[in-house]
Amino acid sequence: MDVHSNQLENCVLCGRLYLKSYTDFCLDCYKEIEADFKKVDAFIKDEANREATLEELSEATEVSEKRIADFIREGRIYGEDFPNLGYPCAHCGTVIKRQVLCDSCYDQFSEEVNRTLKRDQLADEIRKPQQRAGKYWQVKQDK
Repeated sequence: MDVHSNQLENCVLCGRLYLKSYTDFCLDCYKEIEADFKKVDAFIKDEANREATLEELSEATEVSEKRIADFIREGRIYGEDFPNLGYPCAHCGTVIKRQVLCDSCYDQFSEEVNRTLKRDQLADEIRKPQQRAGKYWQVKQDK
């Protein structure tokens, strides 16, 4: 059984209390999201609209760019099928079709994390012999 089912939660959109089943939204917000998805999906299924940008799609359907980006990020809309449809990288703003960061920003952050981890590991290795040496002398002096 799902740990989160049958628990009272606050809707992440409107804040209303609801009985959590499988979403983070109350029934009203869930219905609104699904209605927005149907509008967006119907619009981009039309061959004439397949090259729409995020901004054009939002304007035509009156669905927020953020919500459309969430549909793409969640895989409900496959951005690769639409040449101009994407959303901005969370760091640099480059238009992407999946994840949160573009490849360049992801690589940059990965390198920084790896450098930090290596630096921390090296610092730990340097401290270990000093800690052992200090204990050795302390024990030796106590005798």
